Amino acid sequence: MNSISYTDGLAKSVGTMDMDGISRHDTTTLLEKALPILQESNRILANNIANANTPNFAPTHISFRESLAQALTELPVRLPLKVTHPMHMTPSRRVASELVLEPDSLEAGRNDKSKFDIDREMVALLKNSGNFNVLSSILTKRYQQMREVLRSA
Repeated sequence: MNSISYTDGLAKSVGTMDMDGISRHDTTTLLEKALPILQESNRILANNIANANTPNFAPTHISFRESLAQALTELPVRLPLKVTHPMHMTPSRRVASELVLEPDSLEAGRNDKSKFDIDREMVALLKNSGNFNVLSSILTKRYQQMREVLRSA
């Protein structure tokens, strides 16, 4: 029940996509596409914070809505991997999509002409980490449900 209501919130957050584009994807697909975007966003926010004292530094951020919309519309790409042992798994992962970056719109307010604001970046990092934790918990529960169904079959 929680995963459906949170996914509905995810669907609303995509904004630029129409509901038909979202509704053809199941909850698990949405979660699997959203987690790498949030992970990369976390890396970029950490980079922004690491460059706090760099003169003329302009932080960047990932547009979650546009990146998720792009990830949902991509076609799967198969990598030509060679299986050399019968126990090897076949590749089922897709090549990571291009993330949509948005430059920081904050005016330079420091003497070194940097657009960096530590408070804003820390809040963004905290929100991003919270979203990642919630989505990964929901996805874990979805996989646990699938495992239980398979065990009882």
